[in-house]
Amino acid sequence: MKLRSLTLTNVRKFANQTASITGIGDGVTVVAQANEFGKSTFFDALHALFFLKYGAATREVKALQPSAGGAVRVAAQIELPAGLFTVQKSFLAQKRAQVMDAAGKVIALDDEAEQWIARLMDTGLEGPAGLLWVRQGITALEPLGSSPADKTKLLDARRDLLSSVAGEIDMVTGGRRMDRVIEAATAALARLATKTGRPVAKGPWSEAEQELEKYTARHAELSQTCKVLSAALGQRRQVAARLEVLEAPDMRAGLEAALAKATQEHDAARAHADKLAQAADLVKLKQLEQDAAQATLDGLIAAATAFEATGEQIAETSKALEQATVKATEAEALTISAQAALTEAGQALDHAVAARDRAQKGALLANAQDKHSKLAAQLAQVETKRAEAEKARAALSALRVTPQALQQIEAAQTALERAQGEARSGGVQMRLHYDGTARITSEAGVLEAGAHRVAHAQTLDLPGIGRMVLDPGDAAADLAAVTQAQTRLDAALAAVGVADIAAARVQAARRAEAQTALALLENILETLAPDGVEAMQAVVATALAEIEALGVVDDASPAAELPKAVPLEPLQEAQIEARAQYDRSRDGRDYARAALVRAQAGYDGAQQAQTAAAAAYGDPDSFNARKAEAARAFSAAQVATADAQDQHARLQSAAPDLITAQADLARARSAISNMDEELAQLRTQLTDLSATIRTRAEDGVEEKRDEAEGRMQAAAARAARLAHEVKGLTLLLETLRAKRGAAQEAYFGPIQQELTPLLALLHDGAALSFDPASMLPQGLARDGLAEPVEMLSGGTQEQIAILTRLAFARLFAKQGKPMPIILDDALVYSDDTRITAMFTALHRVAADQQVIVFSCRQMAFAGLGGTRPVIEIATDGMSA
Repeated sequence: MKLRSLTLTNVRKFANQTASITGIGDGVTVVAQANEFGKSTFFDALHALFFLKYGAATREVKALQPSAGGAVRVAAQIELPAGLFTVQKSFLAQKRAQVMDAAGKVIALDDEAEQWIARLMDTGLEGPAGLLWVRQGITALEPLGSSPADKTKLLDARRDLLSSVAGEIDMVTGGRRMDRVIEAATAALARLATKTGRPVAKGPWSEAEQELEKYTARHAELSQTCKVLSAALGQRRQVAARLEVLEAPDMRAGLEAALAKATQEHDAARAHADKLAQAADLVKLKQLEQDAAQATLDGLIAAATAFEATGEQIAETSKALEQATVKATEAEALTISAQAALTEAGQALDHAVAARDRAQKGALLANAQDKHSKLAAQLAQVETKRAEAEKARAALSALRVTPQALQQIEAAQTALERAQGEARSGGVQMRLHYDGTARITSEAGVLEAGAHRVAHAQTLDLPGIGRMVLDPGDAAADLAAVTQAQTRLDAALAAVGVADIAAARVQAARRAEAQTALALLENILETLAPDGVEAMQAVVATALAEIEALGVVDDASPAAELPKAVPLEPLQEAQIEARAQYDRSRDGRDYARAALVRAQAGYDGAQQAQTAAAAAYGDPDSFNARKAEAARAFSAAQVATADAQDQHARLQSAAPDLITAQADLARARSAISNMDEELAQLRTQLTDLSATIRTRAEDGVEEKRDEAEGRMQAAAARAARLAHEVKGLTLLLETLRAKRGAAQEAYFGPIQQELTPLLALLHDGAALSFDPASMLPQGLARDGLAEPVEMLSGGTQEQIAILTRLAFARLFAKQGKPMPIILDDALVYSDDTRITAMFTALHRVAADQQVIVFSCRQMAFAGLGGTRPVIEIATDGMSA
């Protein structure tokens, strides 16, 4: 089937209008129009024509009716191998369906027409609409929000198509029977196990496993109790034997004898250690006394040596102090003489400089007065010109007709004259004469007798007759254009405050003259005061301040000069030489003063050292006696220290091992303590074991253990049987699914064969995988990476959905059921490169398949090419 034309009457936005698309070609046909044109209206109407019954009053049908009501009519001319036919339906107000042949003869009416259309679509009213026709905003093969019934119908359409294309496939491994077998096995497996192979909660296998776990735990618990009872009997025998050994009389007597011996040896070792510590303290004391005696003797010897040395040092520093005093006095005299010479040279130079400055000051004052006079005259001229410029600028602001405003006024005047001329050439008037009481009414109310100008289309109610539509067409538009042009002209004149265009032209000329005069004044001001009047005023004030700063010159005139008999250079050189001589003398004086200070410090230090040495030396008469006494005390201290060291060495060599004695004592004490603790523990343990044995023996744990073992074995057998059943069902499902997978490859082979060359236009070497359950693409493999369809970008998902539809359309054509592919505002997410590749794919399929594309993207779809059909919209027999 190929669509050749589509006609809509009173459909949605085409209220009281007939819209048609004719000249639809064999290959790609593109309807590229702006938003709100009505492309989706054409698509929805075409869908209603082929897939909705003429007597339907569903929401989908009512959405086609305009707000004014009336019958909704849709007609399409289609081409079949038997020739051209026209299919037409009228919904809601005048319900009808009919099929006509090329000669206009009705060959089927109403229900027969519906049956004729159903046979044409071949799959009933559901048809392949969701498979081949893409509504605006829908990119997936199954639109979001589809009901389960809609999805089932689309799935059946895809399954039946692929089954018929693939040919005969094993009915068990590839058809519906296989599905039922797999469903039955899956249900049986689901009753026992989860998808991960674990037992289903509260299922037979789970209950058997739980029973096995319960009695296994019970058996283990009772077996452990039996083991505990047996172990308690053995342990009680061991405890009684150990108590018998520990409670023997000779065991404690031996341990107590060992403790007494260890205590005696430890006390002896401790007493000897105390004596050794006292001997060590005595050695330290005698060593300190020896060190003090040696220090006293060494101090007396050092004091004698220092006393002799300080006497020689005082003699040397006294001589150096006398020499430094003489040199410092001489240097001071030289500095005073050089300072007087420097003062005399400075006074001579200052006198000469003062005379020169008076002459220069007079010349600077004359120059400053002349500069201020010229600047003041120029400032007066600038202020005059600025006042003239302000007057010219005020006059210019009062003249509001700018060249742009005049241009707008003249353009509005020209438009008014042109509209008036066009209006004079036509016009629509309606004259009414009434004979009876009935009156014609319009939207504005009752129309009285007389003349009425018709400026726009209006509907008139004729009592007893019906309605009449008056449309003045271009004449009304001309009258409206005159009104609009006059309004624009009045607004342009009012904006500048003039009465007519002549006054505007006069004011524009005066404004141009005023602008010229103002520009001349501004150029003069720019020349005289490039930095502005305020900057020039600041310059004049600065010149006046320079005059005031110079003051009055007492004995000099602008022509005064420095006397030539008194040159400054020799005086400056003399001053420089005097200053250098003064600086050298001052350096010598400072050096002499520093040498004097050092000599005085050396002399004072020698005196202080001699005073300290004399204090340490003491009375010279008793020095030798004191020195001999210190030597004897040092010798006696050495003897006492040696005696103390010998006594310490003898005690140390005879000392017993205190650490070993302490260890032996601790060991003997712990042996008795450990025996007492062990006896207490064993007696308590013997009591506890006896109680445990009595309790376990009375419970009959061995009989209970045997009963639990029997129940455990029965549960294990049942769980093993169910586990074997799960394993068998799992193996069966794996085998059946493997067989079905091989058969499904034959199912998807034809669609893959059609899809591969189309997909290669976008992604070289890419491949699509299909979900066997939904018969839809589930993944895209490219560049060695497989991605789920839902993880792809919106543009890629849209492109895959459209390419898959093109492939399904090819399969329909191969089955002798060619159907047009219709896309309403598709490819909205594709970039420039991929949209070009998609255009190529559409043309590849359109070589023997009709493709109709609706789009609002006129620029983007210019590159699609194809046939551009004729679109007409007519009202009351007139076309637009």
